[in-house]
Amino acid sequence: MTCPLKICLFLGFGVLVACSDIPDFADGAAASAPYPQIVSMGEILGQLPTDQSDYGTGSLASRAAALRARANRLRRTSVVDGKTRGQMQAALARR
Repeated sequence: MTCPLKICLFLGFGVLVACSDIPDFADGAAASAPYPQIVSMGEILGQLPTDQSDYGTGSLASRAAALRARANRLRRTSVVDGKTRGQMQAALARR
């Protein structure tokens, strides 16, 4: 970039920053909010439900199996019909 363009961009950015409001946290709810509590990892893990047998991986495994089956079906089918395949082979033979 050229020097005048850099100066214009810098000044434009400075004007945008100068026009923004500075948040005043001292008067708002953040000033009277209590400090967050520090809890142990055991307490956090204790809040998890105990009936999570597969953690959602059962549906993921069935989806993966369906995608593999679809991929196998696509591998067995031909994308190009016989007439087009013949034209392509003839074009390759001419080269």
